[in-house]
Amino acid sequence: MPQTPTAKHKQAVPLTVAADRPASLSTNQRILNRRDVDLHVHTVTSSCGFTTHRRILDLARAAGRGVVAVTDHDTAEGALAVRELAAQTGDDVLVLVGMELTTSDFGHVVLFGRGVEDDWGWVRHSPFPRHIPEHWVAIQAHPFRGKVVVHNGALEAPPLPDLPERIDAVEVWNGGDLVKKTPHLRDDLNTLSWDYVRHQGKIAVASSDGHRPIWVHSFFTRFARPIEHVDDLVEQIRNGDVSPQAQDQSHVDRCIDGWRRREVVEWHEAGKDWRALAEAAGHDLEYAAESIRTFQEIRALHERGATLAQIGEATCLSSAHVADYLDIVEEEHHSARKRLARRLPFSKGEG
Repeated sequence: MPQTPTAKHKQAVPLTVAADRPASLSTNQRILNRRDVDLHVHTVTSSCGFTTHRRILDLARAAGRGVVAVTDHDTAEGALAVRELAAQTGDDVLVLVGMELTTSDFGHVVLFGRGVEDDWGWVRHSPFPRHIPEHWVAIQAHPFRGKVVVHNGALEAPPLPDLPERIDAVEVWNGGDLVKKTPHLRDDLNTLSWDYVRHQGKIAVASSDGHRPIWVHSFFTRFARPIEHVDDLVEQIRNGDVSPQAQDQSHVDRCIDGWRRREVVEWHEAGKDWRALAEAAGHDLEYAAESIRTFQEIRALHERGATLAQIGEATCLSSAHVADYLDIVEEEHHSARKRLARRLPFSKGEG
């Protein structure tokens, strides 16, 4: 639902839940899918990203989404690669070029606008640039990440600094927090974030912060009008013509479950003490071990050329479950290449 105006900005109302998209889309749904945008998505261009440029487009195509936004850390290279790939393949998907700045004073700030992809002088760990062009928009990402603790059963959060005028919006929901890092604090983070947005007089948005394909578009922003180019995005956010959205809880729960599988597989593949890490993270060790064994079995079958149906028959898993493990196989393939690149002298990591 569109936000309603206040004296300074327009303010959103809390949680709106959106159902998963059907495979066959009506005209109204296609229009809506040029209004629903995940404003914070990473690709393999980010050192912490697992989603290939092609996979970003595959996800959009499968869901019927007409707009994707790519915001890798401190560079627009990933977004440009996705945009070029969309042009080469003829995908009717608008790729919005952005980046996530790593600032010294306001943490991570997501940026969009014409010319963001140019060399405009940004240096990682610099202060947030106060004089960005008027046709750009800046979004404070996950403002409470790493800042809240539970002490004696009570949540403690430090006061956050006032935001500068040129940070226009704040993520009230961020999938990186609500799927990956602190899903158990969802209600608390919801309250803290909304209070912060209202106190600062900023616009509320939502994003997945999707580093892995499974939680892309779990949280997103709905625009009042269809997005045709990046200026539409900038104008509507700065005018407050947006509202934060979340997929239903069953979808988010699937994302959380999928992430936990990926987490233990990643630890194992990186040669870490996955048992100690899993125990510290509150994972069930038997389930964690089974996830690793299943991953290894499916990877071996995939490397021998087995089809999805054949893997399902061999493992007694549903096609959806097999497909999810095959996604992990692809993600870990790219992760292994990055680990190797970091170990080799004079080599540049992927992206």
